[in-house]
Amino acid sequence: AFSAAQWLLLLVFIIPVLLLSGYAVVSLIGRPDLGVGGKLLWLILILVVPIIGAVLYFMLRPAPQEQNRRAQAHHGKH
Repeated sequence: AFSAAQWLLLLVFIIPVLLLSGYAVVSLIGRPDLGVGGKLLWLILILVVPIIGAVLYFMLRPAPQEQNRRAQAHHGKH
């Protein structure tokens, strides 16, 4: 029941957005330097405003090396 234009829109726009959002969520869940509260806030943002939330997340998150360094500093008190 989709027209060609709707299929094109789906392929060009919606699928990349879903992939980006999905990748953002997976990356977010795997971060060692964020607590549950921080992850939840990002998750809500990514899900409520998928494009803006995911783009903001990738712009604002520290690089993986920085995340690991932060996590070690955070857990290094034991």
